[in-house]
Amino acid sequence: MTAWSRRVEAEKLADVEFAYDVALVTDTINEAKLLLDRLETAALRVELAMNDSRTKFMSFNTPKEECSLTSSTGNQLEHVQEFIYLGSWITTMERDLRVRKAKAWAACHKLKKIWKSNLRKGLKIRLFVATVESIFLYGSETWTLTESLKKRIDGCYTRMLRMALNVDWKLHKTNKEVYGRLPRATMKIQERRMRLAGHIHRHDELVANRLLLWEPTHGTRSRGRPAVTFVDNLRTDTGLTDTGEIGRLMADRTLWRQRIDTRTLKPP
Repeated sequence: MTAWSRRVEAEKLADVEFAYDVALVTDTINEAKLLLDRLETAALRVELAMNDSRTKFMSFNTPKEECSLTSSTGNQLEHVQEFIYLGSWITTMERDLRVRKAKAWAACHKLKKIWKSNLRKGLKIRLFVATVESIFLYGSETWTLTESLKKRIDGCYTRMLRMALNVDWKLHKTNKEVYGRLPRATMKIQERRMRLAGHIHRHDELVANRLLLWEPTHGTRSRGRPAVTFVDNLRTDTGLTDTGEIGRLMADRTLWRQRIDTRTLKPP
């Protein structure tokens, strides 16, 4: 991955690591082969080995016949269209959301006996947040959401919450009564996204710092409805349109926390 412009020298990002998960990024298949070989050589020096069966690779704008990678043991690595990295799908946010929903519903149904018990509402909500919500909103601070996706998320969260609180539809309880002081799921996502953005912006040593508010300065978007970006979501979250103003606000921790509080403390 290369950041390039006429005025700023190119900066190349070749690898991203977290614990034993490593992601390599190159511009060509040949570079990928070279980098993979270097990685395996370095691993052998500390008596580690790459797990070929769990190593995948993706390619973009590369002829299919050229997409071939082989490990040092001679095993062919699997070529995929997308894969899971650190618990989230790489290319498709909507697929990640579908997986999160399925896992959250599974966790919700496993606790059905507790939801139908006489446990007081406050304890049920705390258990719901610690189990079902934590699964549903895992990694949500990096999601880019359209208004349609927001409605789907809130709708799913509301149905799971009604199940957790054992609220029958025949009771005709409004969402406001069901939620009480509990924020909507999208409001929690907004708060998480703003906190993550502020943390990244205040740490110059992070790679993401230089990408957080980046937007292309040349070229045009393709025809049709433009895809929502992380910066677009930040504009909506903050109520500001100028990325420079957003950056200055994030630089001041106190002011940024105040902005988060004023923008997210809203009733469902």
